[in-house]
Amino acid sequence: MPNAKKKRAAKQEDFKKKKLKVGKGKALPDNYTDTSFTSKSISLPNQSITEDKSQQITTSRNLTLTDLLSKLKHYSGNVKKDGLSGMQELLGKHPELIVTSLGEIVKGIVKLFIDSDRDVRKALHKFLQETFANIEKVEIVPFVPLLLVYTSSALTHIMEDIRMDGTKLLEIWIDLVPEIVCTNYWQRICDNFASLLAVKANTLQVGSSNATGNMNSSTAVKNAAANTHLHIHKGKLDILTCLSKFLDAGLFEHQQDKFWFMYDYLSDRHDKKAFKRRFNPDNKALTVEWDAPASATYTPASAMTNSYVPYLSDQPLTFSGLRLFESSTGQESTQQQKVQTSMFTLEDRVADVKALIDAYQGMLMGHWLESAPVVFNTSRTITVTPALQMLYTVLRMTLILWRAMVSNGGIENTDNAWLNTHLQQLLKHACIYFPYGMSAVGNPGAKVNGMLQEMNIMTCELTSLWLLARKYQGQDDETLPPWADKIVDYVLGLLGYEVHVDNKETMTTMTSDFRADNLMDLFPAIWGFLNCLEGQDQENMVKAIVGFYAQGHSQSPLTRTSLAFLGRVYLIQSMPSYNGRFVIKKDSVFAEQMAVWAEGLPRRLYELRTAHLDASQVKQEECAWEENSLPFMDALAGPQLAL
Repeated sequence: MPNAKKKRAAKQEDFKKKKLKVGKGKALPDNYTDTSFTSKSISLPNQSITEDKSQQITTSRNLTLTDLLSKLKHYSGNVKKDGLSGMQELLGKHPELIVTSLGEIVKGIVKLFIDSDRDVRKALHKFLQETFANIEKVEIVPFVPLLLVYTSSALTHIMEDIRMDGTKLLEIWIDLVPEIVCTNYWQRICDNFASLLAVKANTLQVGSSNATGNMNSSTAVKNAAANTHLHIHKGKLDILTCLSKFLDAGLFEHQQDKFWFMYDYLSDRHDKKAFKRRFNPDNKALTVEWDAPASATYTPASAMTNSYVPYLSDQPLTFSGLRLFESSTGQESTQQQKVQTSMFTLEDRVADVKALIDAYQGMLMGHWLESAPVVFNTSRTITVTPALQMLYTVLRMTLILWRAMVSNGGIENTDNAWLNTHLQQLLKHACIYFPYGMSAVGNPGAKVNGMLQEMNIMTCELTSLWLLARKYQGQDDETLPPWADKIVDYVLGLLGYEVHVDNKETMTTMTSDFRADNLMDLFPAIWGFLNCLEGQDQENMVKAIVGFYAQGHSQSPLTRTSLAFLGRVYLIQSMPSYNGRFVIKKDSVFAEQMAVWAEGLPRRLYELRTAHLDASQVKQEECAWEENSLPFMDALAGPQLAL
């Protein structure tokens, strides 16, 4: 019977009306058919591979520059990389396209400076290195403001890896247009580095009158270590390497001249030019650039020089150019003055180098103390590591700053306490491991040996600058500190000069790994020691360099390099504005040494003949000046010097 009731209820279920409930839709019948539909449109644009572009410059994939630039706006990183690689291919095959389309290219790539994709930024850096290096400076100058604005944005980006890549971009612009970067954007970039290194920005206000007086360098240094988020050696290294390159480009103007260090001892700018032209036969004529707004006067290098009017132009002068009425040129002059106030000349940049030392020297000291024990561990071989590169960069950046102190005359006004804090302490810590690499285990290789040799030479030059600053303070004590005496002996040893216990002097053979470029790098240190040492130490330095020249073969690059140095040491004595402390007086030991050197010049000239015309020209200049230029040359035999 129960089964019969279930069957009866099931039959009645089909005819039972379901109750509707509030908030619920009506149930669809079983035989309901859904008649709704959706549609999608398919767009088939013209395919680039089939499009006729025979009249246009295209890549191997038939893409034009416009097509490639459009890829740079895509959201996908892979598409952007394809666009950059295509542009690199296109511009490599057709370099003339770079100049004609440079504005479009710059506008398309600047937004990639802060792209979030690391691979895109890496591809961009490769593109800039291989493409922009071939562009003439005059072509890229109009786009430098836009490029540097986006570079500054990358340097101050919230993401650390973008900031690191921003330093690489800045290095490219420094290589291409260093004058514009340093002149127009000096303060902005200094502020960016202050932010990167967590140095207080108020310690780097270039041009402030009280910048050197109200500075708390120790606080800035401690904050640099505590506040910075760059805990990896590589990140710190990239920033300091870029900063040292920026400072080197901004604080010096004689990077191309190998004997730039001598110009700081000539107080007159005309003497500097005349001294430079004497050894540069290709630059005998003086060129004056036309500058319409300027009102500077021209002074001939010599009173015997024929005067001439330098401000001439082959273009007709317009009415506004005559400047007859202030109303016609007032607005233009005002705009020009506004532009010039934001520019920093070399004198402006060098004037506040002491503020830069206050801000950075303590931080550099911290990096040295952190890295030196790791590198110079005697239980293992020294290799190229970020720690070794950090030590190299610390010495390099310190040397750049202190060279600028010499060029602006600030080294003459340093007090003993400031000098001890900002230079002597670093040198004392460095001398613990000096000469670098002497106690290392195994053979580190040619690259490491080269870096260590350069570090030794930089330490020698820094020591000479410290001794020079101490000399300006009035400390005429001939006794050197033990650590400084150790460095002076190292320089004498490099030149092959040895003083034995019985005061017997001998010349030894130079090591085979000491090259002409190493000797050229050592000359600033030797010149500094000649101007700061006293007594026997100074005499030994003169004997060392003269003896090194005398024992070398005429065809040797080391001999020719030492000849160029000695010739300038000799001839600079006759310049009216020479203010160096090293003076060759008549009947002095220095005069005797220089007389021995001068007597051998004709023979050297005969041995060189026409093999090395540059060295022969230096010898002829020296021989021509010998009898009449300097008082001490009266002690020389005149007939022996005649050519």
